[in-house]
Amino acid sequence: MSRFARFPEHVEKHIGRVRGADGRETGGRVRGYHLVYCDHHDGAHVSVLTSGLRDKTAGAPLPQELVCTLRADQEHYAKHLTGVVAELLTESDSRVGYGALIMNDRVLLPGTEVAGALAAPHPYLGDEFDVLLADDGTPVLQLITLVPISRGEAQLVARHGRDALYDRWEQRAFDLLDIHRPTAA
Repeated sequence: MSRFARFPEHVEKHIGRVRGADGRETGGRVRGYHLVYCDHHDGAHVSVLTSGLRDKTAGAPLPQELVCTLRADQEHYAKHLTGVVAELLTESDSRVGYGALIMNDRVLLPGTEVAGALAAPHPYLGDEFDVLLADDGTPVLQLITLVPISRGEAQLVARHGRDALYDRWEQRAFDLLDIHRPTAA
């Protein structure tokens, strides 16, 4: 049995029902992962996550998969952001850790202020979501959540650290699952 055998069960327990997935082939080329679509238990949110990126993240403390959770009507944004970051990591043979900024030089998601993402623990799910454990309790996979951010928010993190951004989000009670939220910078 694979050490990742509990991954689908883990996802459905914390995020919700897996509705489907895009194949590893897109645009005539093979990418090293699937994009998986999950409908949250509340019906108001969706998550798009990678499955198979873990095979490409050698050198990280734990193999990794990416996830982006947004409002249900914003699924195409979650798909785009997850896919862009996964491609960047695959092409550069890189991995990310919490606090990493993955930024574009201009707006990444048209019609929004989003220019990239902050790699983080999931802002609304408990700590038990962020790491998949084997049957014996050994950590085997880390789930990195991509929180969409604006260029100004990225500059705030670069200057003052991610805690400064988290403080602003908390003070203003921002909905981090809404791609159209105002910037905290």
